Amino acid sequence: MSPFDRLKRLLDLFHTPEAANDVKARKPARQVAAIALRSIDGACEILMVTSRDTGRWIVPKGWIEPGEDGGTAAAREAWEEAGLRGDIDPGGPVGSFRYIKQRPRRGDLLCEVDVYLLHNVSITSEWPEKTERTRRWLPVAQALDLIAEDGLRPVICQAVIIHKAA
Repeated sequence: MSPFDRLKRLLDLFHTPEAANDVKARKPARQVAAIALRSIDGACEILMVTSRDTGRWIVPKGWIEPGEDGGTAAAREAWEEAGLRGDIDPGGPVGSFRYIKQRPRRGDLLCEVDVYLLHNVSITSEWPEKTERTRRWLPVAQALDLIAEDGLRPVICQAVIIHKAA
């Protein structure tokens, strides 16, 4: 866990329960994420990127734009944030999780994230957010330790099972 994550968890202790419950009571906003996995010498790795604001390790994730379905939006986010091209698994999302997106100026927002598995992945050297993020292939166990969103961990495990079965 990074120093930032430790500080964030400490600061979360000072959020009033009423405020957290108020956010959780609202209808969640919908986001999507893309998981890209690869096997190297029998070991499974996941592609992680850093967030723009805090530098914490995440999977490519974002909003669905008008005219997009979830899979299309997840593929676009993978391209914009990590320079990945690939095919979304036709079976739909491999899972979903909720988290509270902290927005200091506009107020916190509860988000429900549908997570899609990306197949036939190719990686490019140039992509839209290259100067804003770092990307790295990490062993899945190491990535699970770095992720701050607890609900994402079981979704990654499910994606690994699907990836290994393919």
